[in-house]
Amino acid sequence: MFYQNDPSAQRIGEALVAAAGEGMAKAGLASTDFSLTLLLHPDAEKRSSAPPRGFAYRGATSYYPCSVVKLFLVVAARQALDEGRLTAHEELSRAMQDMIRWSSNTATNYVIDLLSGTTGDTLLDDAAMREWVVARSNINLYYQRLEPELCADINLSQKLMDDDRYGREKMFVRWQGQNNHNRLTSNAAAWLMAQVMCGDLMPAESAESIAKMLHRPIDDAEFVAVPTSQIVGYLGGNLTAGATLWSKAGRTLWTGDALASYRRHDLAHVKLDGGARFTLAVFTQGQAVALDDRFLPGIGRMACELIGAGADH
Repeated sequence: MFYQNDPSAQRIGEALVAAAGEGMAKAGLASTDFSLTLLLHPDAEKRSSAPPRGFAYRGATSYYPCSVVKLFLVVAARQALDEGRLTAHEELSRAMQDMIRWSSNTATNYVIDLLSGTTGDTLLDDAAMREWVVARSNINLYYQRLEPELCADINLSQKLMDDDRYGREKMFVRWQGQNNHNRLTSNAAAWLMAQVMCGDLMPAESAESIAKMLHRPIDDAEFVAVPTSQIVGYLGGNLTAGATLWSKAGRTLWTGDALASYRRHDLAHVKLDGGARFTLAVFTQGQAVALDDRFLPGIGRMACELIGAGADH
C-alpha cells in the first residue's frame, strides 16, 4: 500500500468527502461522480521511502484525467533524460516547463512524440498502425513496471487535444473498438505527486526540477490572473494564509467527444504556514462541476483548515 491507514487521515478524509458529496448533490450529481485521495506528510522536508498516512474515497476508480496526465509525462521524460534514453536540448526543456507551468497541450504532444518515437498525422495501413500503437503504448510500461498495483490499468499514451481527433490519433483513441482514452486514478496521481515532493523515486535534483515547475505562486496576483495558471477554480484558489502550493490541474468542457468532456480535476501538494504538508487529489466528472469555480477551492480550503488545526495529530 502506498499509504498507511491512520485514524486522523480517515477523519479528515471523511469530512472532505462529506463536504464534496454535499456539493455534488446540490449540483445534481451523484456521489459516484468524484474521487478523493489524501496523504498527510511529516513536517520535516526530507525525502523518504516510508509511506505517508492516507485516506482514499473511490481512489482506484479510473477517469479521463485531462491535464493531470502531464505530471506523469514530465516525470517519465525526466527519468528518460537521467537514464540517457533522451538527449537534453533547449526545445525539450522548454516543452517540459510549458506543459506543467502553463498546461500547454502543444508542448505535451511534443514530449509524447519524443518519448514514444512517434508522430501523429496521416492515416497508416493496418500493419504500420499496429507498430505505431505498440510504440506509443510503451509510455505506459515505465509506470506499470514501477508500481504495478497502482498503475496496471493507467493509460498515458494519448495526446492532449483542444477538440476532436483526426487521422491516426482518431483511430488510436477507439483502437479495436475500445475506449482507449487516457485514464488515471486519484490514488495513482496522489502517489506520484508525493514521490516528486517527498519520495525517493528519482534523484533529488531531478525531483526538485519538477517541483519548481509545479510551484504556483498564489500570492502573485499577475500569475493568478492568467487562466492557465490553474489556481482560480481549483484546489489552490482559496488556501489559508501563508500556504505554499505545488499543483497540476485539468479541465475539459465540451470537446466533441463525450468520453473526454466535462471533467475537472486537481492534484495538489500544500505546505501550510505552520509546516504541515499534505497531498490531495480530487477527480470529478459532470457538466455542473466542470463549470463550477467554487467546488474545488472549497475542498482545498477545508483541507487546510482541518489539517492546520491539528486534526491530523
